[in-house]
Amino acid sequence: MPRLVDAPSNIQVLRASNLLNSLSEEDLLNLAAASSMYHANRGEIVWMRGSDVSFFGIVGVGFVKMLRSTASGQDVTTEVMGPGQIFGLLGAIEGCSCPQTAQAVCNTWLLKIDKQRFLDIYRENVVLKERLLSRTTGRLRTSYDMFARMSTGHVSQRISTILLMLADSYGVDTGTSIDLEIPLTRQDIAEMAGTTVETTIRTLSNWQKRGLISTQHKRISIIDLGEIQNLQH
Repeated sequence: MPRLVDAPSNIQVLRASNLLNSLSEEDLLNLAAASSMYHANRGEIVWMRGSDVSFFGIVGVGFVKMLRSTASGQDVTTEVMGPGQIFGLLGAIEGCSCPQTAQAVCNTWLLKIDKQRFLDIYRENVVLKERLLSRTTGRLRTSYDMFARMSTGHVSQRISTILLMLADSYGVDTGTSIDLEIPLTRQDIAEMAGTTVETTIRTLSNWQKRGLISTQHKRISIIDLGEIQNLQH
């Protein structure tokens, strides 16, 4: 499968992380040297739930979704990680196996960071510990909330959940809309929402006709945020 974009550099991806960009230049360079850029094809499993891996990841280009199984065995998306976002870090710190499956949504570049090299830095960095702690509670709450919606909600609920989550991380408020500053194909959204491309196209087309969103060149703008939020109920 062709690689759609060139790989970013290790240091570029580290600096794009809101958590790790607080590290000193020396620590960033050390982490960059201990990391490797990896290309995952659409649908590729980065790791399975229960796996023991020697790294955690930061998305450079593309998206990685985190999956958890329901009691019936259905895989449900609990989080979608985009450029600059870290996945698998808590497991690295706690020394446990991967609690969720990580899967590439689309052709994705991700930075694999050596766990042990990171832990050497983490143990001595009080600021990094505080920043991680402040983010953990909110992220876990969001993850459980998303799991509930994605496992029980109908298609419009699931797609609206994905759009709102992406808007929270990548949305730019222009005053008249919230523009998602990342390219998204209909297939990307379908993969995240656990539905078909055809259903995703119909749903987004309906919302566009109703004036809730606008789409252009793989970009989505949320026009009526309140109504998109109402679709979750």
